[in-house]
Amino acid sequence: MRTRFLVNAVALSAALLIAGNVPTIAQKMAQPLQVKVGYFNLALVKASYPEAAGSDMLKTQAENQLRRDVDEGNKRLRKAEDDKKPKEEIERMARDLQAEINAKQQALIQLLQTQAAIANQNIAQAVASVAKDRNLDLVVDGASIFAGGDKIVKDGEDITEAVVKRLQPQTIKPSGGSASDSGTRPAVTK
Repeated sequence: MRTRFLVNAVALSAALLIAGNVPTIAQKMAQPLQVKVGYFNLALVKASYPEAAGSDMLKTQAENQLRRDVDEGNKRLRKAEDDKKPKEEIERMARDLQAEINAKQQALIQLLQTQAAIANQNIAQAVASVAKDRNLDLVVDGASIFAGGDKIVKDGEDITEAVVKRLQPQTIKPSGGSASDSGTRPAVTK
């Protein structure tokens, strides 16, 4: 009987210890999280960044070149038909032209993807660098927020200009910021 009482006393003590800690745990979980948020306009940064803008221009040039190649191939096929070339020769010519166009298209797609990836990586590094300099916990693309953006714009820090400056070749520095991008926050209009 004495053993049962001792076991019950130990169990009761453990239950009180656990129950006594519940409010403490709940209080820790209920404390608000303080996060310093920044935002930037990715479209504006890309438009201001020559490498990103250059890949868009290269894409347009590549599409135009592919259209010209397709038109030239179609002219060659029409000429072969007009010259009454054998059907097998025209079909082989069409297959060869199609394979040539497909190869050029794949090469251009690979080039564009590589350039876009490099530009995006450089932008991400610039954003991370500015965020570190300004002690920001979270940075979002302000244009991509579909809900709740008013609070971020009101309470957050617009770092678009600083990111653009960081991407300019003359201001890229290994670590630390420049005096020009640590200034005041630009005014935000709604």
